[in-house]
Amino acid sequence: MNLMTFSTFLFIASHGLIFTSKFFTVPNKIPIRGYIPTVITFFTVNVINNQALNFHVPVPLHIIFRSGSLMANLLLSIILLKKKYTLRKYLSVFSITIGIVICTLATSDLEKKSGLTYEEAAKHYREWTIGIAMLVFALLASAYLAICQQRMYEMYGKHSDEAMFVIHAISLPLFSLMGADIMAAAMKFNKSAPFEVAGITIPIPSLWMNLFFSCILQYYCIRFVYRLNSEVEALTVTLVVTLRKFLSLVVSIWWFQNPFTYQHWVGAALVFSGTLAFADVWSFGGVDKKKKKS
Repeated sequence: MNLMTFSTFLFIASHGLIFTSKFFTVPNKIPIRGYIPTVITFFTVNVINNQALNFHVPVPLHIIFRSGSLMANLLLSIILLKKKYTLRKYLSVFSITIGIVICTLATSDLEKKSGLTYEEAAKHYREWTIGIAMLVFALLASAYLAICQQRMYEMYGKHSDEAMFVIHAISLPLFSLMGADIMAAAMKFNKSAPFEVAGITIPIPSLWMNLFFSCILQYYCIRFVYRLNSEVEALTVTLVVTLRKFLSLVVSIWWFQNPFTYQHWVGAALVFSGTLAFADVWSFGGVDKKKKKS
């Protein structure tokens, strides 16, 4: 995962260097010092989310946890920004919290029933607990990241393309901390079978080609989110990202053949319905109709 994250950062930074910065000939609208808090938090969130997968955290549970970012953002906004919210917001946060707890407990039961010896199961469960703690920390850090970005845009203006380039470019040197892991993964990629398409064999390792296509898809996904943050209301961003996460959850269950019990589905439904309630999606259409009538 570190290799994939590094490759995505490198791809986005390289694209921004050519088309946004034009090889540093275009001056920044936001000074570098304004990016530092966002860069540190952004890098930390990505690394911890990747590392959590090494502690027996299933991909569906990983996605559900990340879908609880509204809950964490609400808590930090109350604490740091002294904001107040409606009862609907608090109820939606409660729904998201209960959903995550249900999914966590359901996964915990699966981990305990994995058929390992007592010593192996105890070690496995301890590592899984560490993975859950990492996800909780990453959840809070991602909420703080949103606050960092909000403060940065309020202070310097919204420049999505520049922010996307600078944040990813400045983060690149930090990946030297995981250089050994990235190199080990690269060696495994080099040993993969040649890439084949339509019966034609291309003398390039298939894993590298898959990674390249993944970087392209990630670029457009991340760019879309950056553009949304700078051009439309937070409601639209929240709705789109929630739908994307729901699709990711369904695909991961099918692709990785993860065990997904009735409890998981109940928890997932609570998380996603709570997220939509937080965004006030159901009344949004009614508001538009009222505006049109007026």
